[in-house]
Amino acid sequence: MNKRYNIILSLALLAIGCNAGAQGTVYIAKGSGSIVWPPSDIEAMTRLPYGNFHVGLTNLEDGEGIVLADRQDSGEFMRIGPKGDKRVPHASNYEYVVTEDGDVHGTVSRTVSSGFSYATSDFDLWTDRACYRPGETVWIQASKFNQYKGATIRYRRGAEVLKEEPLKQEWWPWNPPSGDFCGYLVDVYRLDDEGREEILGSIGVDVSSDWKRFPRYGYAAWYEPGKEQWVGGDVAFLNRRHINAVQFQDWHWKHHWPYCGDETYTDIAMRDISLNVVKEFINAQHGYNMKSIFYNLGYGALPSAGAADDGVREDWYYYLDSGRRTKDSHDLPSSWKSSIEFVDPGNIGWQNYICDRNDEVYSNLNFDGFQVDQVGRRGWEGGYVYDYWGNRFDLADHFQPLLKACKQRHPDKSLIMNSVSKYGARQIASSGVVDVCYNEMWASEADMMDLYWAVFDNKQAGGDDMKTVFAAYMNYDFADKNSGKNFNNPGVLLTDACIFALGASHLELGTGGNMLCREYFPATNLKMSNELVESITRYYDFITAYENYLYDTERELSPRITSLSDHQISIWNYQMGPQPRRIVVHGKEAETGALVYHMLNFSSVNNLGWRDINADMPAPEHLSDIKLDIDCDRMVSKAWIATPDSHACVPVELDFTQQGRSVTVTVPSLDYWTMLVLE
Repeated sequence: MNKRYNIILSLALLAIGCNAGAQGTVYIAKGSGSIVWPPSDIEAMTRLPYGNFHVGLTNLEDGEGIVLADRQDSGEFMRIGPKGDKRVPHASNYEYVVTEDGDVHGTVSRTVSSGFSYATSDFDLWTDRACYRPGETVWIQASKFNQYKGATIRYRRGAEVLKEEPLKQEWWPWNPPSGDFCGYLVDVYRLDDEGREEILGSIGVDVSSDWKRFPRYGYAAWYEPGKEQWVGGDVAFLNRRHINAVQFQDWHWKHHWPYCGDETYTDIAMRDISLNVVKEFINAQHGYNMKSIFYNLGYGALPSAGAADDGVREDWYYYLDSGRRTKDSHDLPSSWKSSIEFVDPGNIGWQNYICDRNDEVYSNLNFDGFQVDQVGRRGWEGGYVYDYWGNRFDLADHFQPLLKACKQRHPDKSLIMNSVSKYGARQIASSGVVDVCYNEMWASEADMMDLYWAVFDNKQAGGDDMKTVFAAYMNYDFADKNSGKNFNNPGVLLTDACIFALGASHLELGTGGNMLCREYFPATNLKMSNELVESITRYYDFITAYENYLYDTERELSPRITSLSDHQISIWNYQMGPQPRRIVVHGKEAETGALVYHMLNFSSVNNLGWRDINADMPAPEHLSDIKLDIDCDRMVSKAWIATPDSHACVPVELDFTQQGRSVTVTVPSLDYWTMLVLE
């Protein structure tokens, strides 16, 4: 029996000719078998009225194929996009789901994106990937371009304008310079009647061959059967925020045996997990150049879920006493699959066993790496534990052997390990095998200065190129008592501004528009308001566009800065943390030689912690006309600012004067975070 496929199509990687974009019409040719060219059955696609990845709607019978086309000035049609037709259905490049009315909606994966949209501004910009390898073409979409006549596209690196061109079509290609590890800002503007720029929108672009240089880590935590129809949209949310690696939390079957080949199985909380949904998430993420990283505890076994029968030996466990009386364990609710008992991560038998289990994961699922979890400091007697034979050891000292065993077995896979409250951070960072340092911060590290020291210590142990990712859960107590309410925007934005200014990143954004507030990633106690989604998108555009000024730094500065206006200044460095009622400045020298001053607004803070635990951090006072005298040991040729809080992240050049070592400049505004650059 033939089925009718109601296909929603969207152009993501199609080499669209200028005529198609300029006319605003794309045509679709249909047929069975090999489609004859020129086609006899062709129709115009109807543009959808809202701004997202979709550009048209058409119907296909079961077994039909499609080819996208553009009508030339001569009236003839020309193929656009990859050669060959797209078959329906086809497991490798097509996904579809049945709706309640019986129609089948689908998208061609990779060449056609998903049906998810979340407007970040009135002028909606998207890119077809979260990051790009050198030499790859960047495809950019302005879905509402027809509403803005006379607009111009501008490509920047820092404050330097690389190119400008008129906006003529919805999707267009851009070929960035050939260099690796470079961030760019693409903005679209037009001139008003008085010749002033009106910024319509902007988006960051990252050209990097390795995600760990500029990590932007997100997460996935929901894999229920039937979710296939939502996967594309869920991942599209992360793509718009340039997330380049995704942690798969609680996807696995058992801690000691993560992979299950059944179509449906249960996780530790007895949630139903669809193996196909896990695969679809990986496929969708790879389509955006994201890395897919599977999560699992590095040394846990589930006694009530058959650990002994599955081959976990008694002499692999560690104990809290030398007499082998008490295994270390973590209790979980009785409705869950099992509590967890802990083995010695330094035990070679366990290392071989879990590496064998990981072999199964990699053989069956196209994951790019392993996120190793731990449970923090353990033990009764000074933090020590005991192996099966009564030998005392510090658990953290056995993390390196486990990590090295995993890396030796799978040298081409990424490896990350959690440091809970900085426990084992030095051993992990100095292992030489982790991609980034991952710090799960808690109440014992609740101050902003604790963020600073975590980044500092990770570089000391792992080298200057080692980047830090914080698992830092916002509004924690508020979330526990106010399920369904919104995050407190000022707390989230100030903490993110500080984390990013320190050269670190924040694991916070999840598939489907979620944000972390708990250590249990599937929890969705708090929601992001539309205002926070808009702001957080700008923050991720900002750290992507200016990644070379944030992360590629040579040294920390201890600048002497004097306020020549009515503003109080304090410096954030290794000697002193942020001060209340101040503009806090954290300075660094970029590898380019530019002097970068991150101005953070602490004018209205009610505490100096990052957690905003009760969601009561007030919004900062808007500050303007901040006149500064900066002691500078070099000649300055250019001064400019950029901020994620206004002007769509677009840089603004500033007038300045220099007399000897004194540089005088006025920063026009500060909300949460403004970056001042002297070149």
